[in-house]
Amino acid sequence: MGVPKFFRYISERYPCLSELVKDYQIPEFDNLYLDMNGIIHNCSHPNDEDPHFRITEEKIFKDIFHYIEVLFRMIKPQKVFVMAVDGVAPRAKMNQQRGRRFRSAADAAKAEAEALKKGESLPAEERFDSNCITPGTVFMARLQEQLKYFVVDKISNDPLWQKCKVILSGHETPGEGEHKIMDYIRYTRAQPGYDPNTRHCLYGLDADLIMLGLCSHEPHFSLLREEVKFGKKSTKRITVPEEITFFLLHLSLMREYLELEFAPIRYELRGFDYDLEKIIDDWVLMGFLVGNDFIPHLPNLHISEGALPLLYKTYMEILPTLDGYINEGGTLNLKRFEIFLEKLGQQDIDHYEQVRDDIMYLETKRGHKSTRDLEEWEAEGDEIFELLEPEVPTPCKDSGLASLLKSTDELCLDDDSDDNSDEFMNFKKDYYKEKMEYVDVTPEVMRDQAEGYVRAIQWNLNYYYNGCCSWSWFYPHHYAPYISDIKGFTDLKIEFDMGKPFLPYEQLLGVLPAASKKLLPECYHGLMTEENSIIIDYYPEKFETDLNGKKQSWEAVVKIPFIDEKLLLEAMSYCNDQLTTDEKRRNSHGPMLIYMYTPRDRGPYQAPAYFPEIPKNHTEVKTLLYSDILVPREKLVKGAYPGALMNVYYPGFPTMKHLKYRGEVQKAHVKVFEQPSRNESMIIHVIPNSKFIGDMIPVDLLGTSVFIAWPHLIEAK
Repeated sequence: MGVPKFFRYISERYPCLSELVKDYQIPEFDNLYLDMNGIIHNCSHPNDEDPHFRITEEKIFKDIFHYIEVLFRMIKPQKVFVMAVDGVAPRAKMNQQRGRRFRSAADAAKAEAEALKKGESLPAEERFDSNCITPGTVFMARLQEQLKYFVVDKISNDPLWQKCKVILSGHETPGEGEHKIMDYIRYTRAQPGYDPNTRHCLYGLDADLIMLGLCSHEPHFSLLREEVKFGKKSTKRITVPEEITFFLLHLSLMREYLELEFAPIRYELRGFDYDLEKIIDDWVLMGFLVGNDFIPHLPNLHISEGALPLLYKTYMEILPTLDGYINEGGTLNLKRFEIFLEKLGQQDIDHYEQVRDDIMYLETKRGHKSTRDLEEWEAEGDEIFELLEPEVPTPCKDSGLASLLKSTDELCLDDDSDDNSDEFMNFKKDYYKEKMEYVDVTPEVMRDQAEGYVRAIQWNLNYYYNGCCSWSWFYPHHYAPYISDIKGFTDLKIEFDMGKPFLPYEQLLGVLPAASKKLLPECYHGLMTEENSIIIDYYPEKFETDLNGKKQSWEAVVKIPFIDEKLLLEAMSYCNDQLTTDEKRRNSHGPMLIYMYTPRDRGPYQAPAYFPEIPKNHTEVKTLLYSDILVPREKLVKGAYPGALMNVYYPGFPTMKHLKYRGEVQKAHVKVFEQPSRNESMIIHVIPNSKFIGDMIPVDLLGTSVFIAWPHLIEAK
């Protein structure tokens, strides 16, 4: 999922980033990387809203093959083609996967129940349970065999595939797909003879691929993704790639936009130099503060409510007062980060005072009722929620606002309480008690909150810049502390225990609801359903969700308990001996597979189900363990690679560098994704060349090749 709303915000802020893919003018790429899970989900359950939808496994596999083939022929990688399927994830990711899968099962059951209530007849075949797209299931094991067959078939019979090194990192190889791709990029950058001007294309749906691509510091990097249509959210997806409009989002251009964004501080720095690569690193760090798959967003920092401009403004005010950058190539400078958060934390009380004033105004309009309790507020509260949170549907009221209503009502009883600071501290204590369920909010609790959040940020930085530094670490709360409470951590010692990845069945039991128990071997089913199971409490049939300041139901926090790892492993230990040979084989890790073309015929290749035998196999296969591509931190190449050409035009890669221009952030309602932008955009003003001012025609250019549609630079005559 990445960062909700991030892709839309960035696309509106920097309107020229994305370019429609045209067959006749597309950059030439050396390497193509596919984050495969988006394709797998798209081809297996394209319409979650329809409880009648059924699909065969054969069609799923054929559609996946076709989707890969279309993307390959679109990009035509010249050197390397990587397909990365999600393997077992770090524990930090599993908690988010757990919430998603519980909600997915609940939504499917609800849709079927509503259909039956209407008297509709559902198909006799079982629906496709999308929770099976998790390492260790029978479906994923079959998919891996199908993908191996597909690669052998393409390399043996398609000349376009024969010039590439094809890497398949399947579900058996630990790690998330996009992070396995970044591990591979870091690995190749650390090898002798690496080409610093390698041209990369990464396909995937997660918005945080923008941050991943940028923190690689590769200058020629583009993201490929389907067209995004905003408006009414629908879970129906198009599975025929020929009917889909694809866009390239150019990170080379994003780098130039970020240079414009932070240009005002270029000459204000004292004691250290302005460095775009380090600005980009700090920009990635700021992106973590609005939340991602591993850490919740900070209270009141919502992208839809202007969080990113606030972060930029705070950063540009603070950086000139520091003695260097905050994110030092994936390592958090704690002293500088604390100064940044101290400034940013002012918005906590500003937001509190603004919302409190709104509520007090409503009290004045209605007539003061100091004894009104929370239930009476909520009984009449539609008007309040409409005024304060216009996009929140009333059945999903935000408990954070309810807490504020309660806190403000209590404060109204105390005529002597006019100290905003004390009032705000009381409100924050209510937040920690209600959201995080602390009985008493002590200084020790607050220190633990601050240090826990800073550790989470450092884990994120390690994950993005160096690879996974701990498979077992996770953020132990559904909610983040207030910014103003993250302080006093300058001398914090941050260390992580690497641990080891979960085995597939351990992850499955950790993320699946009981409704999806059939995806596990039968010996584990009772652990999820029987009352005497020592882990039964981790599989609630009903659970709460909390919008927590968000607007859409899919953004809500799924309030289910975090799995206790030791208890989980203890419970499983009594069942593991009952596994069959095939089940044991699925519960293991495996290597990446590297395929190369060979003119030698290695004989027939036996096909898995649904497809014919390949009579002549022209592939050589090598294995590469996940651990083999992990580069020690001291050997990683940080920042821009030496010799990378930043100012050279590569055909198809847009740049603003060939004309004089200036940038200006303004609310111009630029049309992005067929809708006027709701936020400010960076508007580019080209400074006219005096040679072509007026009606003068550049006759000396007639009949020559020129580039139009700046900054995308499309060749024309």
